[in-house]
Amino acid sequence: MSYKIIIDLIKKDKVPEFLILYGNEEYYIDNAVKLIKNKYVSDEYESMNYAEFEKVENNFSNFYEFITTFSFMSNKKVCTVKDSTFLTSSGSLNKTEDNKLIDLLGKNDSCVTLFLIKGGKPDSRKKIVKNLKAGNAVFEITRLNEGELTRYIVEKFKELNLSISLNDAAYIANNSGYLEYESTVSLYHVNNEIEKLAAYKANSKSISFEDIDLLLIKSVESNIFKLVDNICEGNKKKAFEILDEMLTNNTPEQFVIHMIARQYRLLYQYTVLLKKGYSFNEIMSTMKIKKFIATKLSKQVRSTSGEKIRYYMEKILETDRKIKTGEIDGRIGLELITNGIIK
Repeated sequence: MSYKIIIDLIKKDKVPEFLILYGNEEYYIDNAVKLIKNKYVSDEYESMNYAEFEKVENNFSNFYEFITTFSFMSNKKVCTVKDSTFLTSSGSLNKTEDNKLIDLLGKNDSCVTLFLIKGGKPDSRKKIVKNLKAGNAVFEITRLNEGELTRYIVEKFKELNLSISLNDAAYIANNSGYLEYESTVSLYHVNNEIEKLAAYKANSKSISFEDIDLLLIKSVESNIFKLVDNICEGNKKKAFEILDEMLTNNTPEQFVIHMIARQYRLLYQYTVLLKKGYSFNEIMSTMKIKKFIATKLSKQVRSTSGEKIRYYMEKILETDRKIKTGEIDGRIGLELITNGIIK
């Protein structure tokens, strides 16, 4: 993982003079900047040895002056460009500025310059990007997978002098929303949940499942799984409680219907593949779903049948059509879905 490489470079004092950080894990990008800054810039002389620029396109002269002047009472200065659009396909510097920056590569060891790209990626066709790639100075900071996130949670609690089992850490990982498809939940959110649990257990040495279930803010996808669990098991009372909680928390009605429909489509795919003799791992690979989703689908399939799932899907689509055409209210439609498909 690129983040670990950066940490190692910091420890060995081998951080490149120019580097590009990009990717979809904002917390790790921000933390890498913080650690590099702390490595080279003291609080006492921060105003002289550290600078942040939102962009450099309209402020190149000030940016260039800062990175090319000597540091004060320190071996290095640090400069962060928070939005380095000029390194992507959608931005650029003028030719003179571009050449001045390229000429500095390999000759500016008194300053570490961090180019951040959030929500995009560097354009490999650009000369400066090519040069930095050749010098192993381009780092993509990606989101954690399930195993990495579980271990991250265990380590974070350990830093707070609290222990947690791997199973309970995995429960947090799978219910935080971080692992969901196209999730916008970052490690900042996961850290907030960890800190909330740690504060609640301030006088204890460990975190229990009961603590997590009480305090963890469940993601919409997690609640949808629980809702469908209870529908499959015929538990109407609990299904309505979950539905009411979601709507009380202002989850859009149409989104809930969309997610329920999506869940039943996944269930149907799972049953079809299971009947064809596919193994658990083959189903997971064919459907391109994460292990924790496949595990939940496997459990839900045992409580229902392909025929019932098809019936449920018809009811959902029928109610969705009535809501969209104004025949019924959205909330009433959701209650009808929940009530109508539990026999």
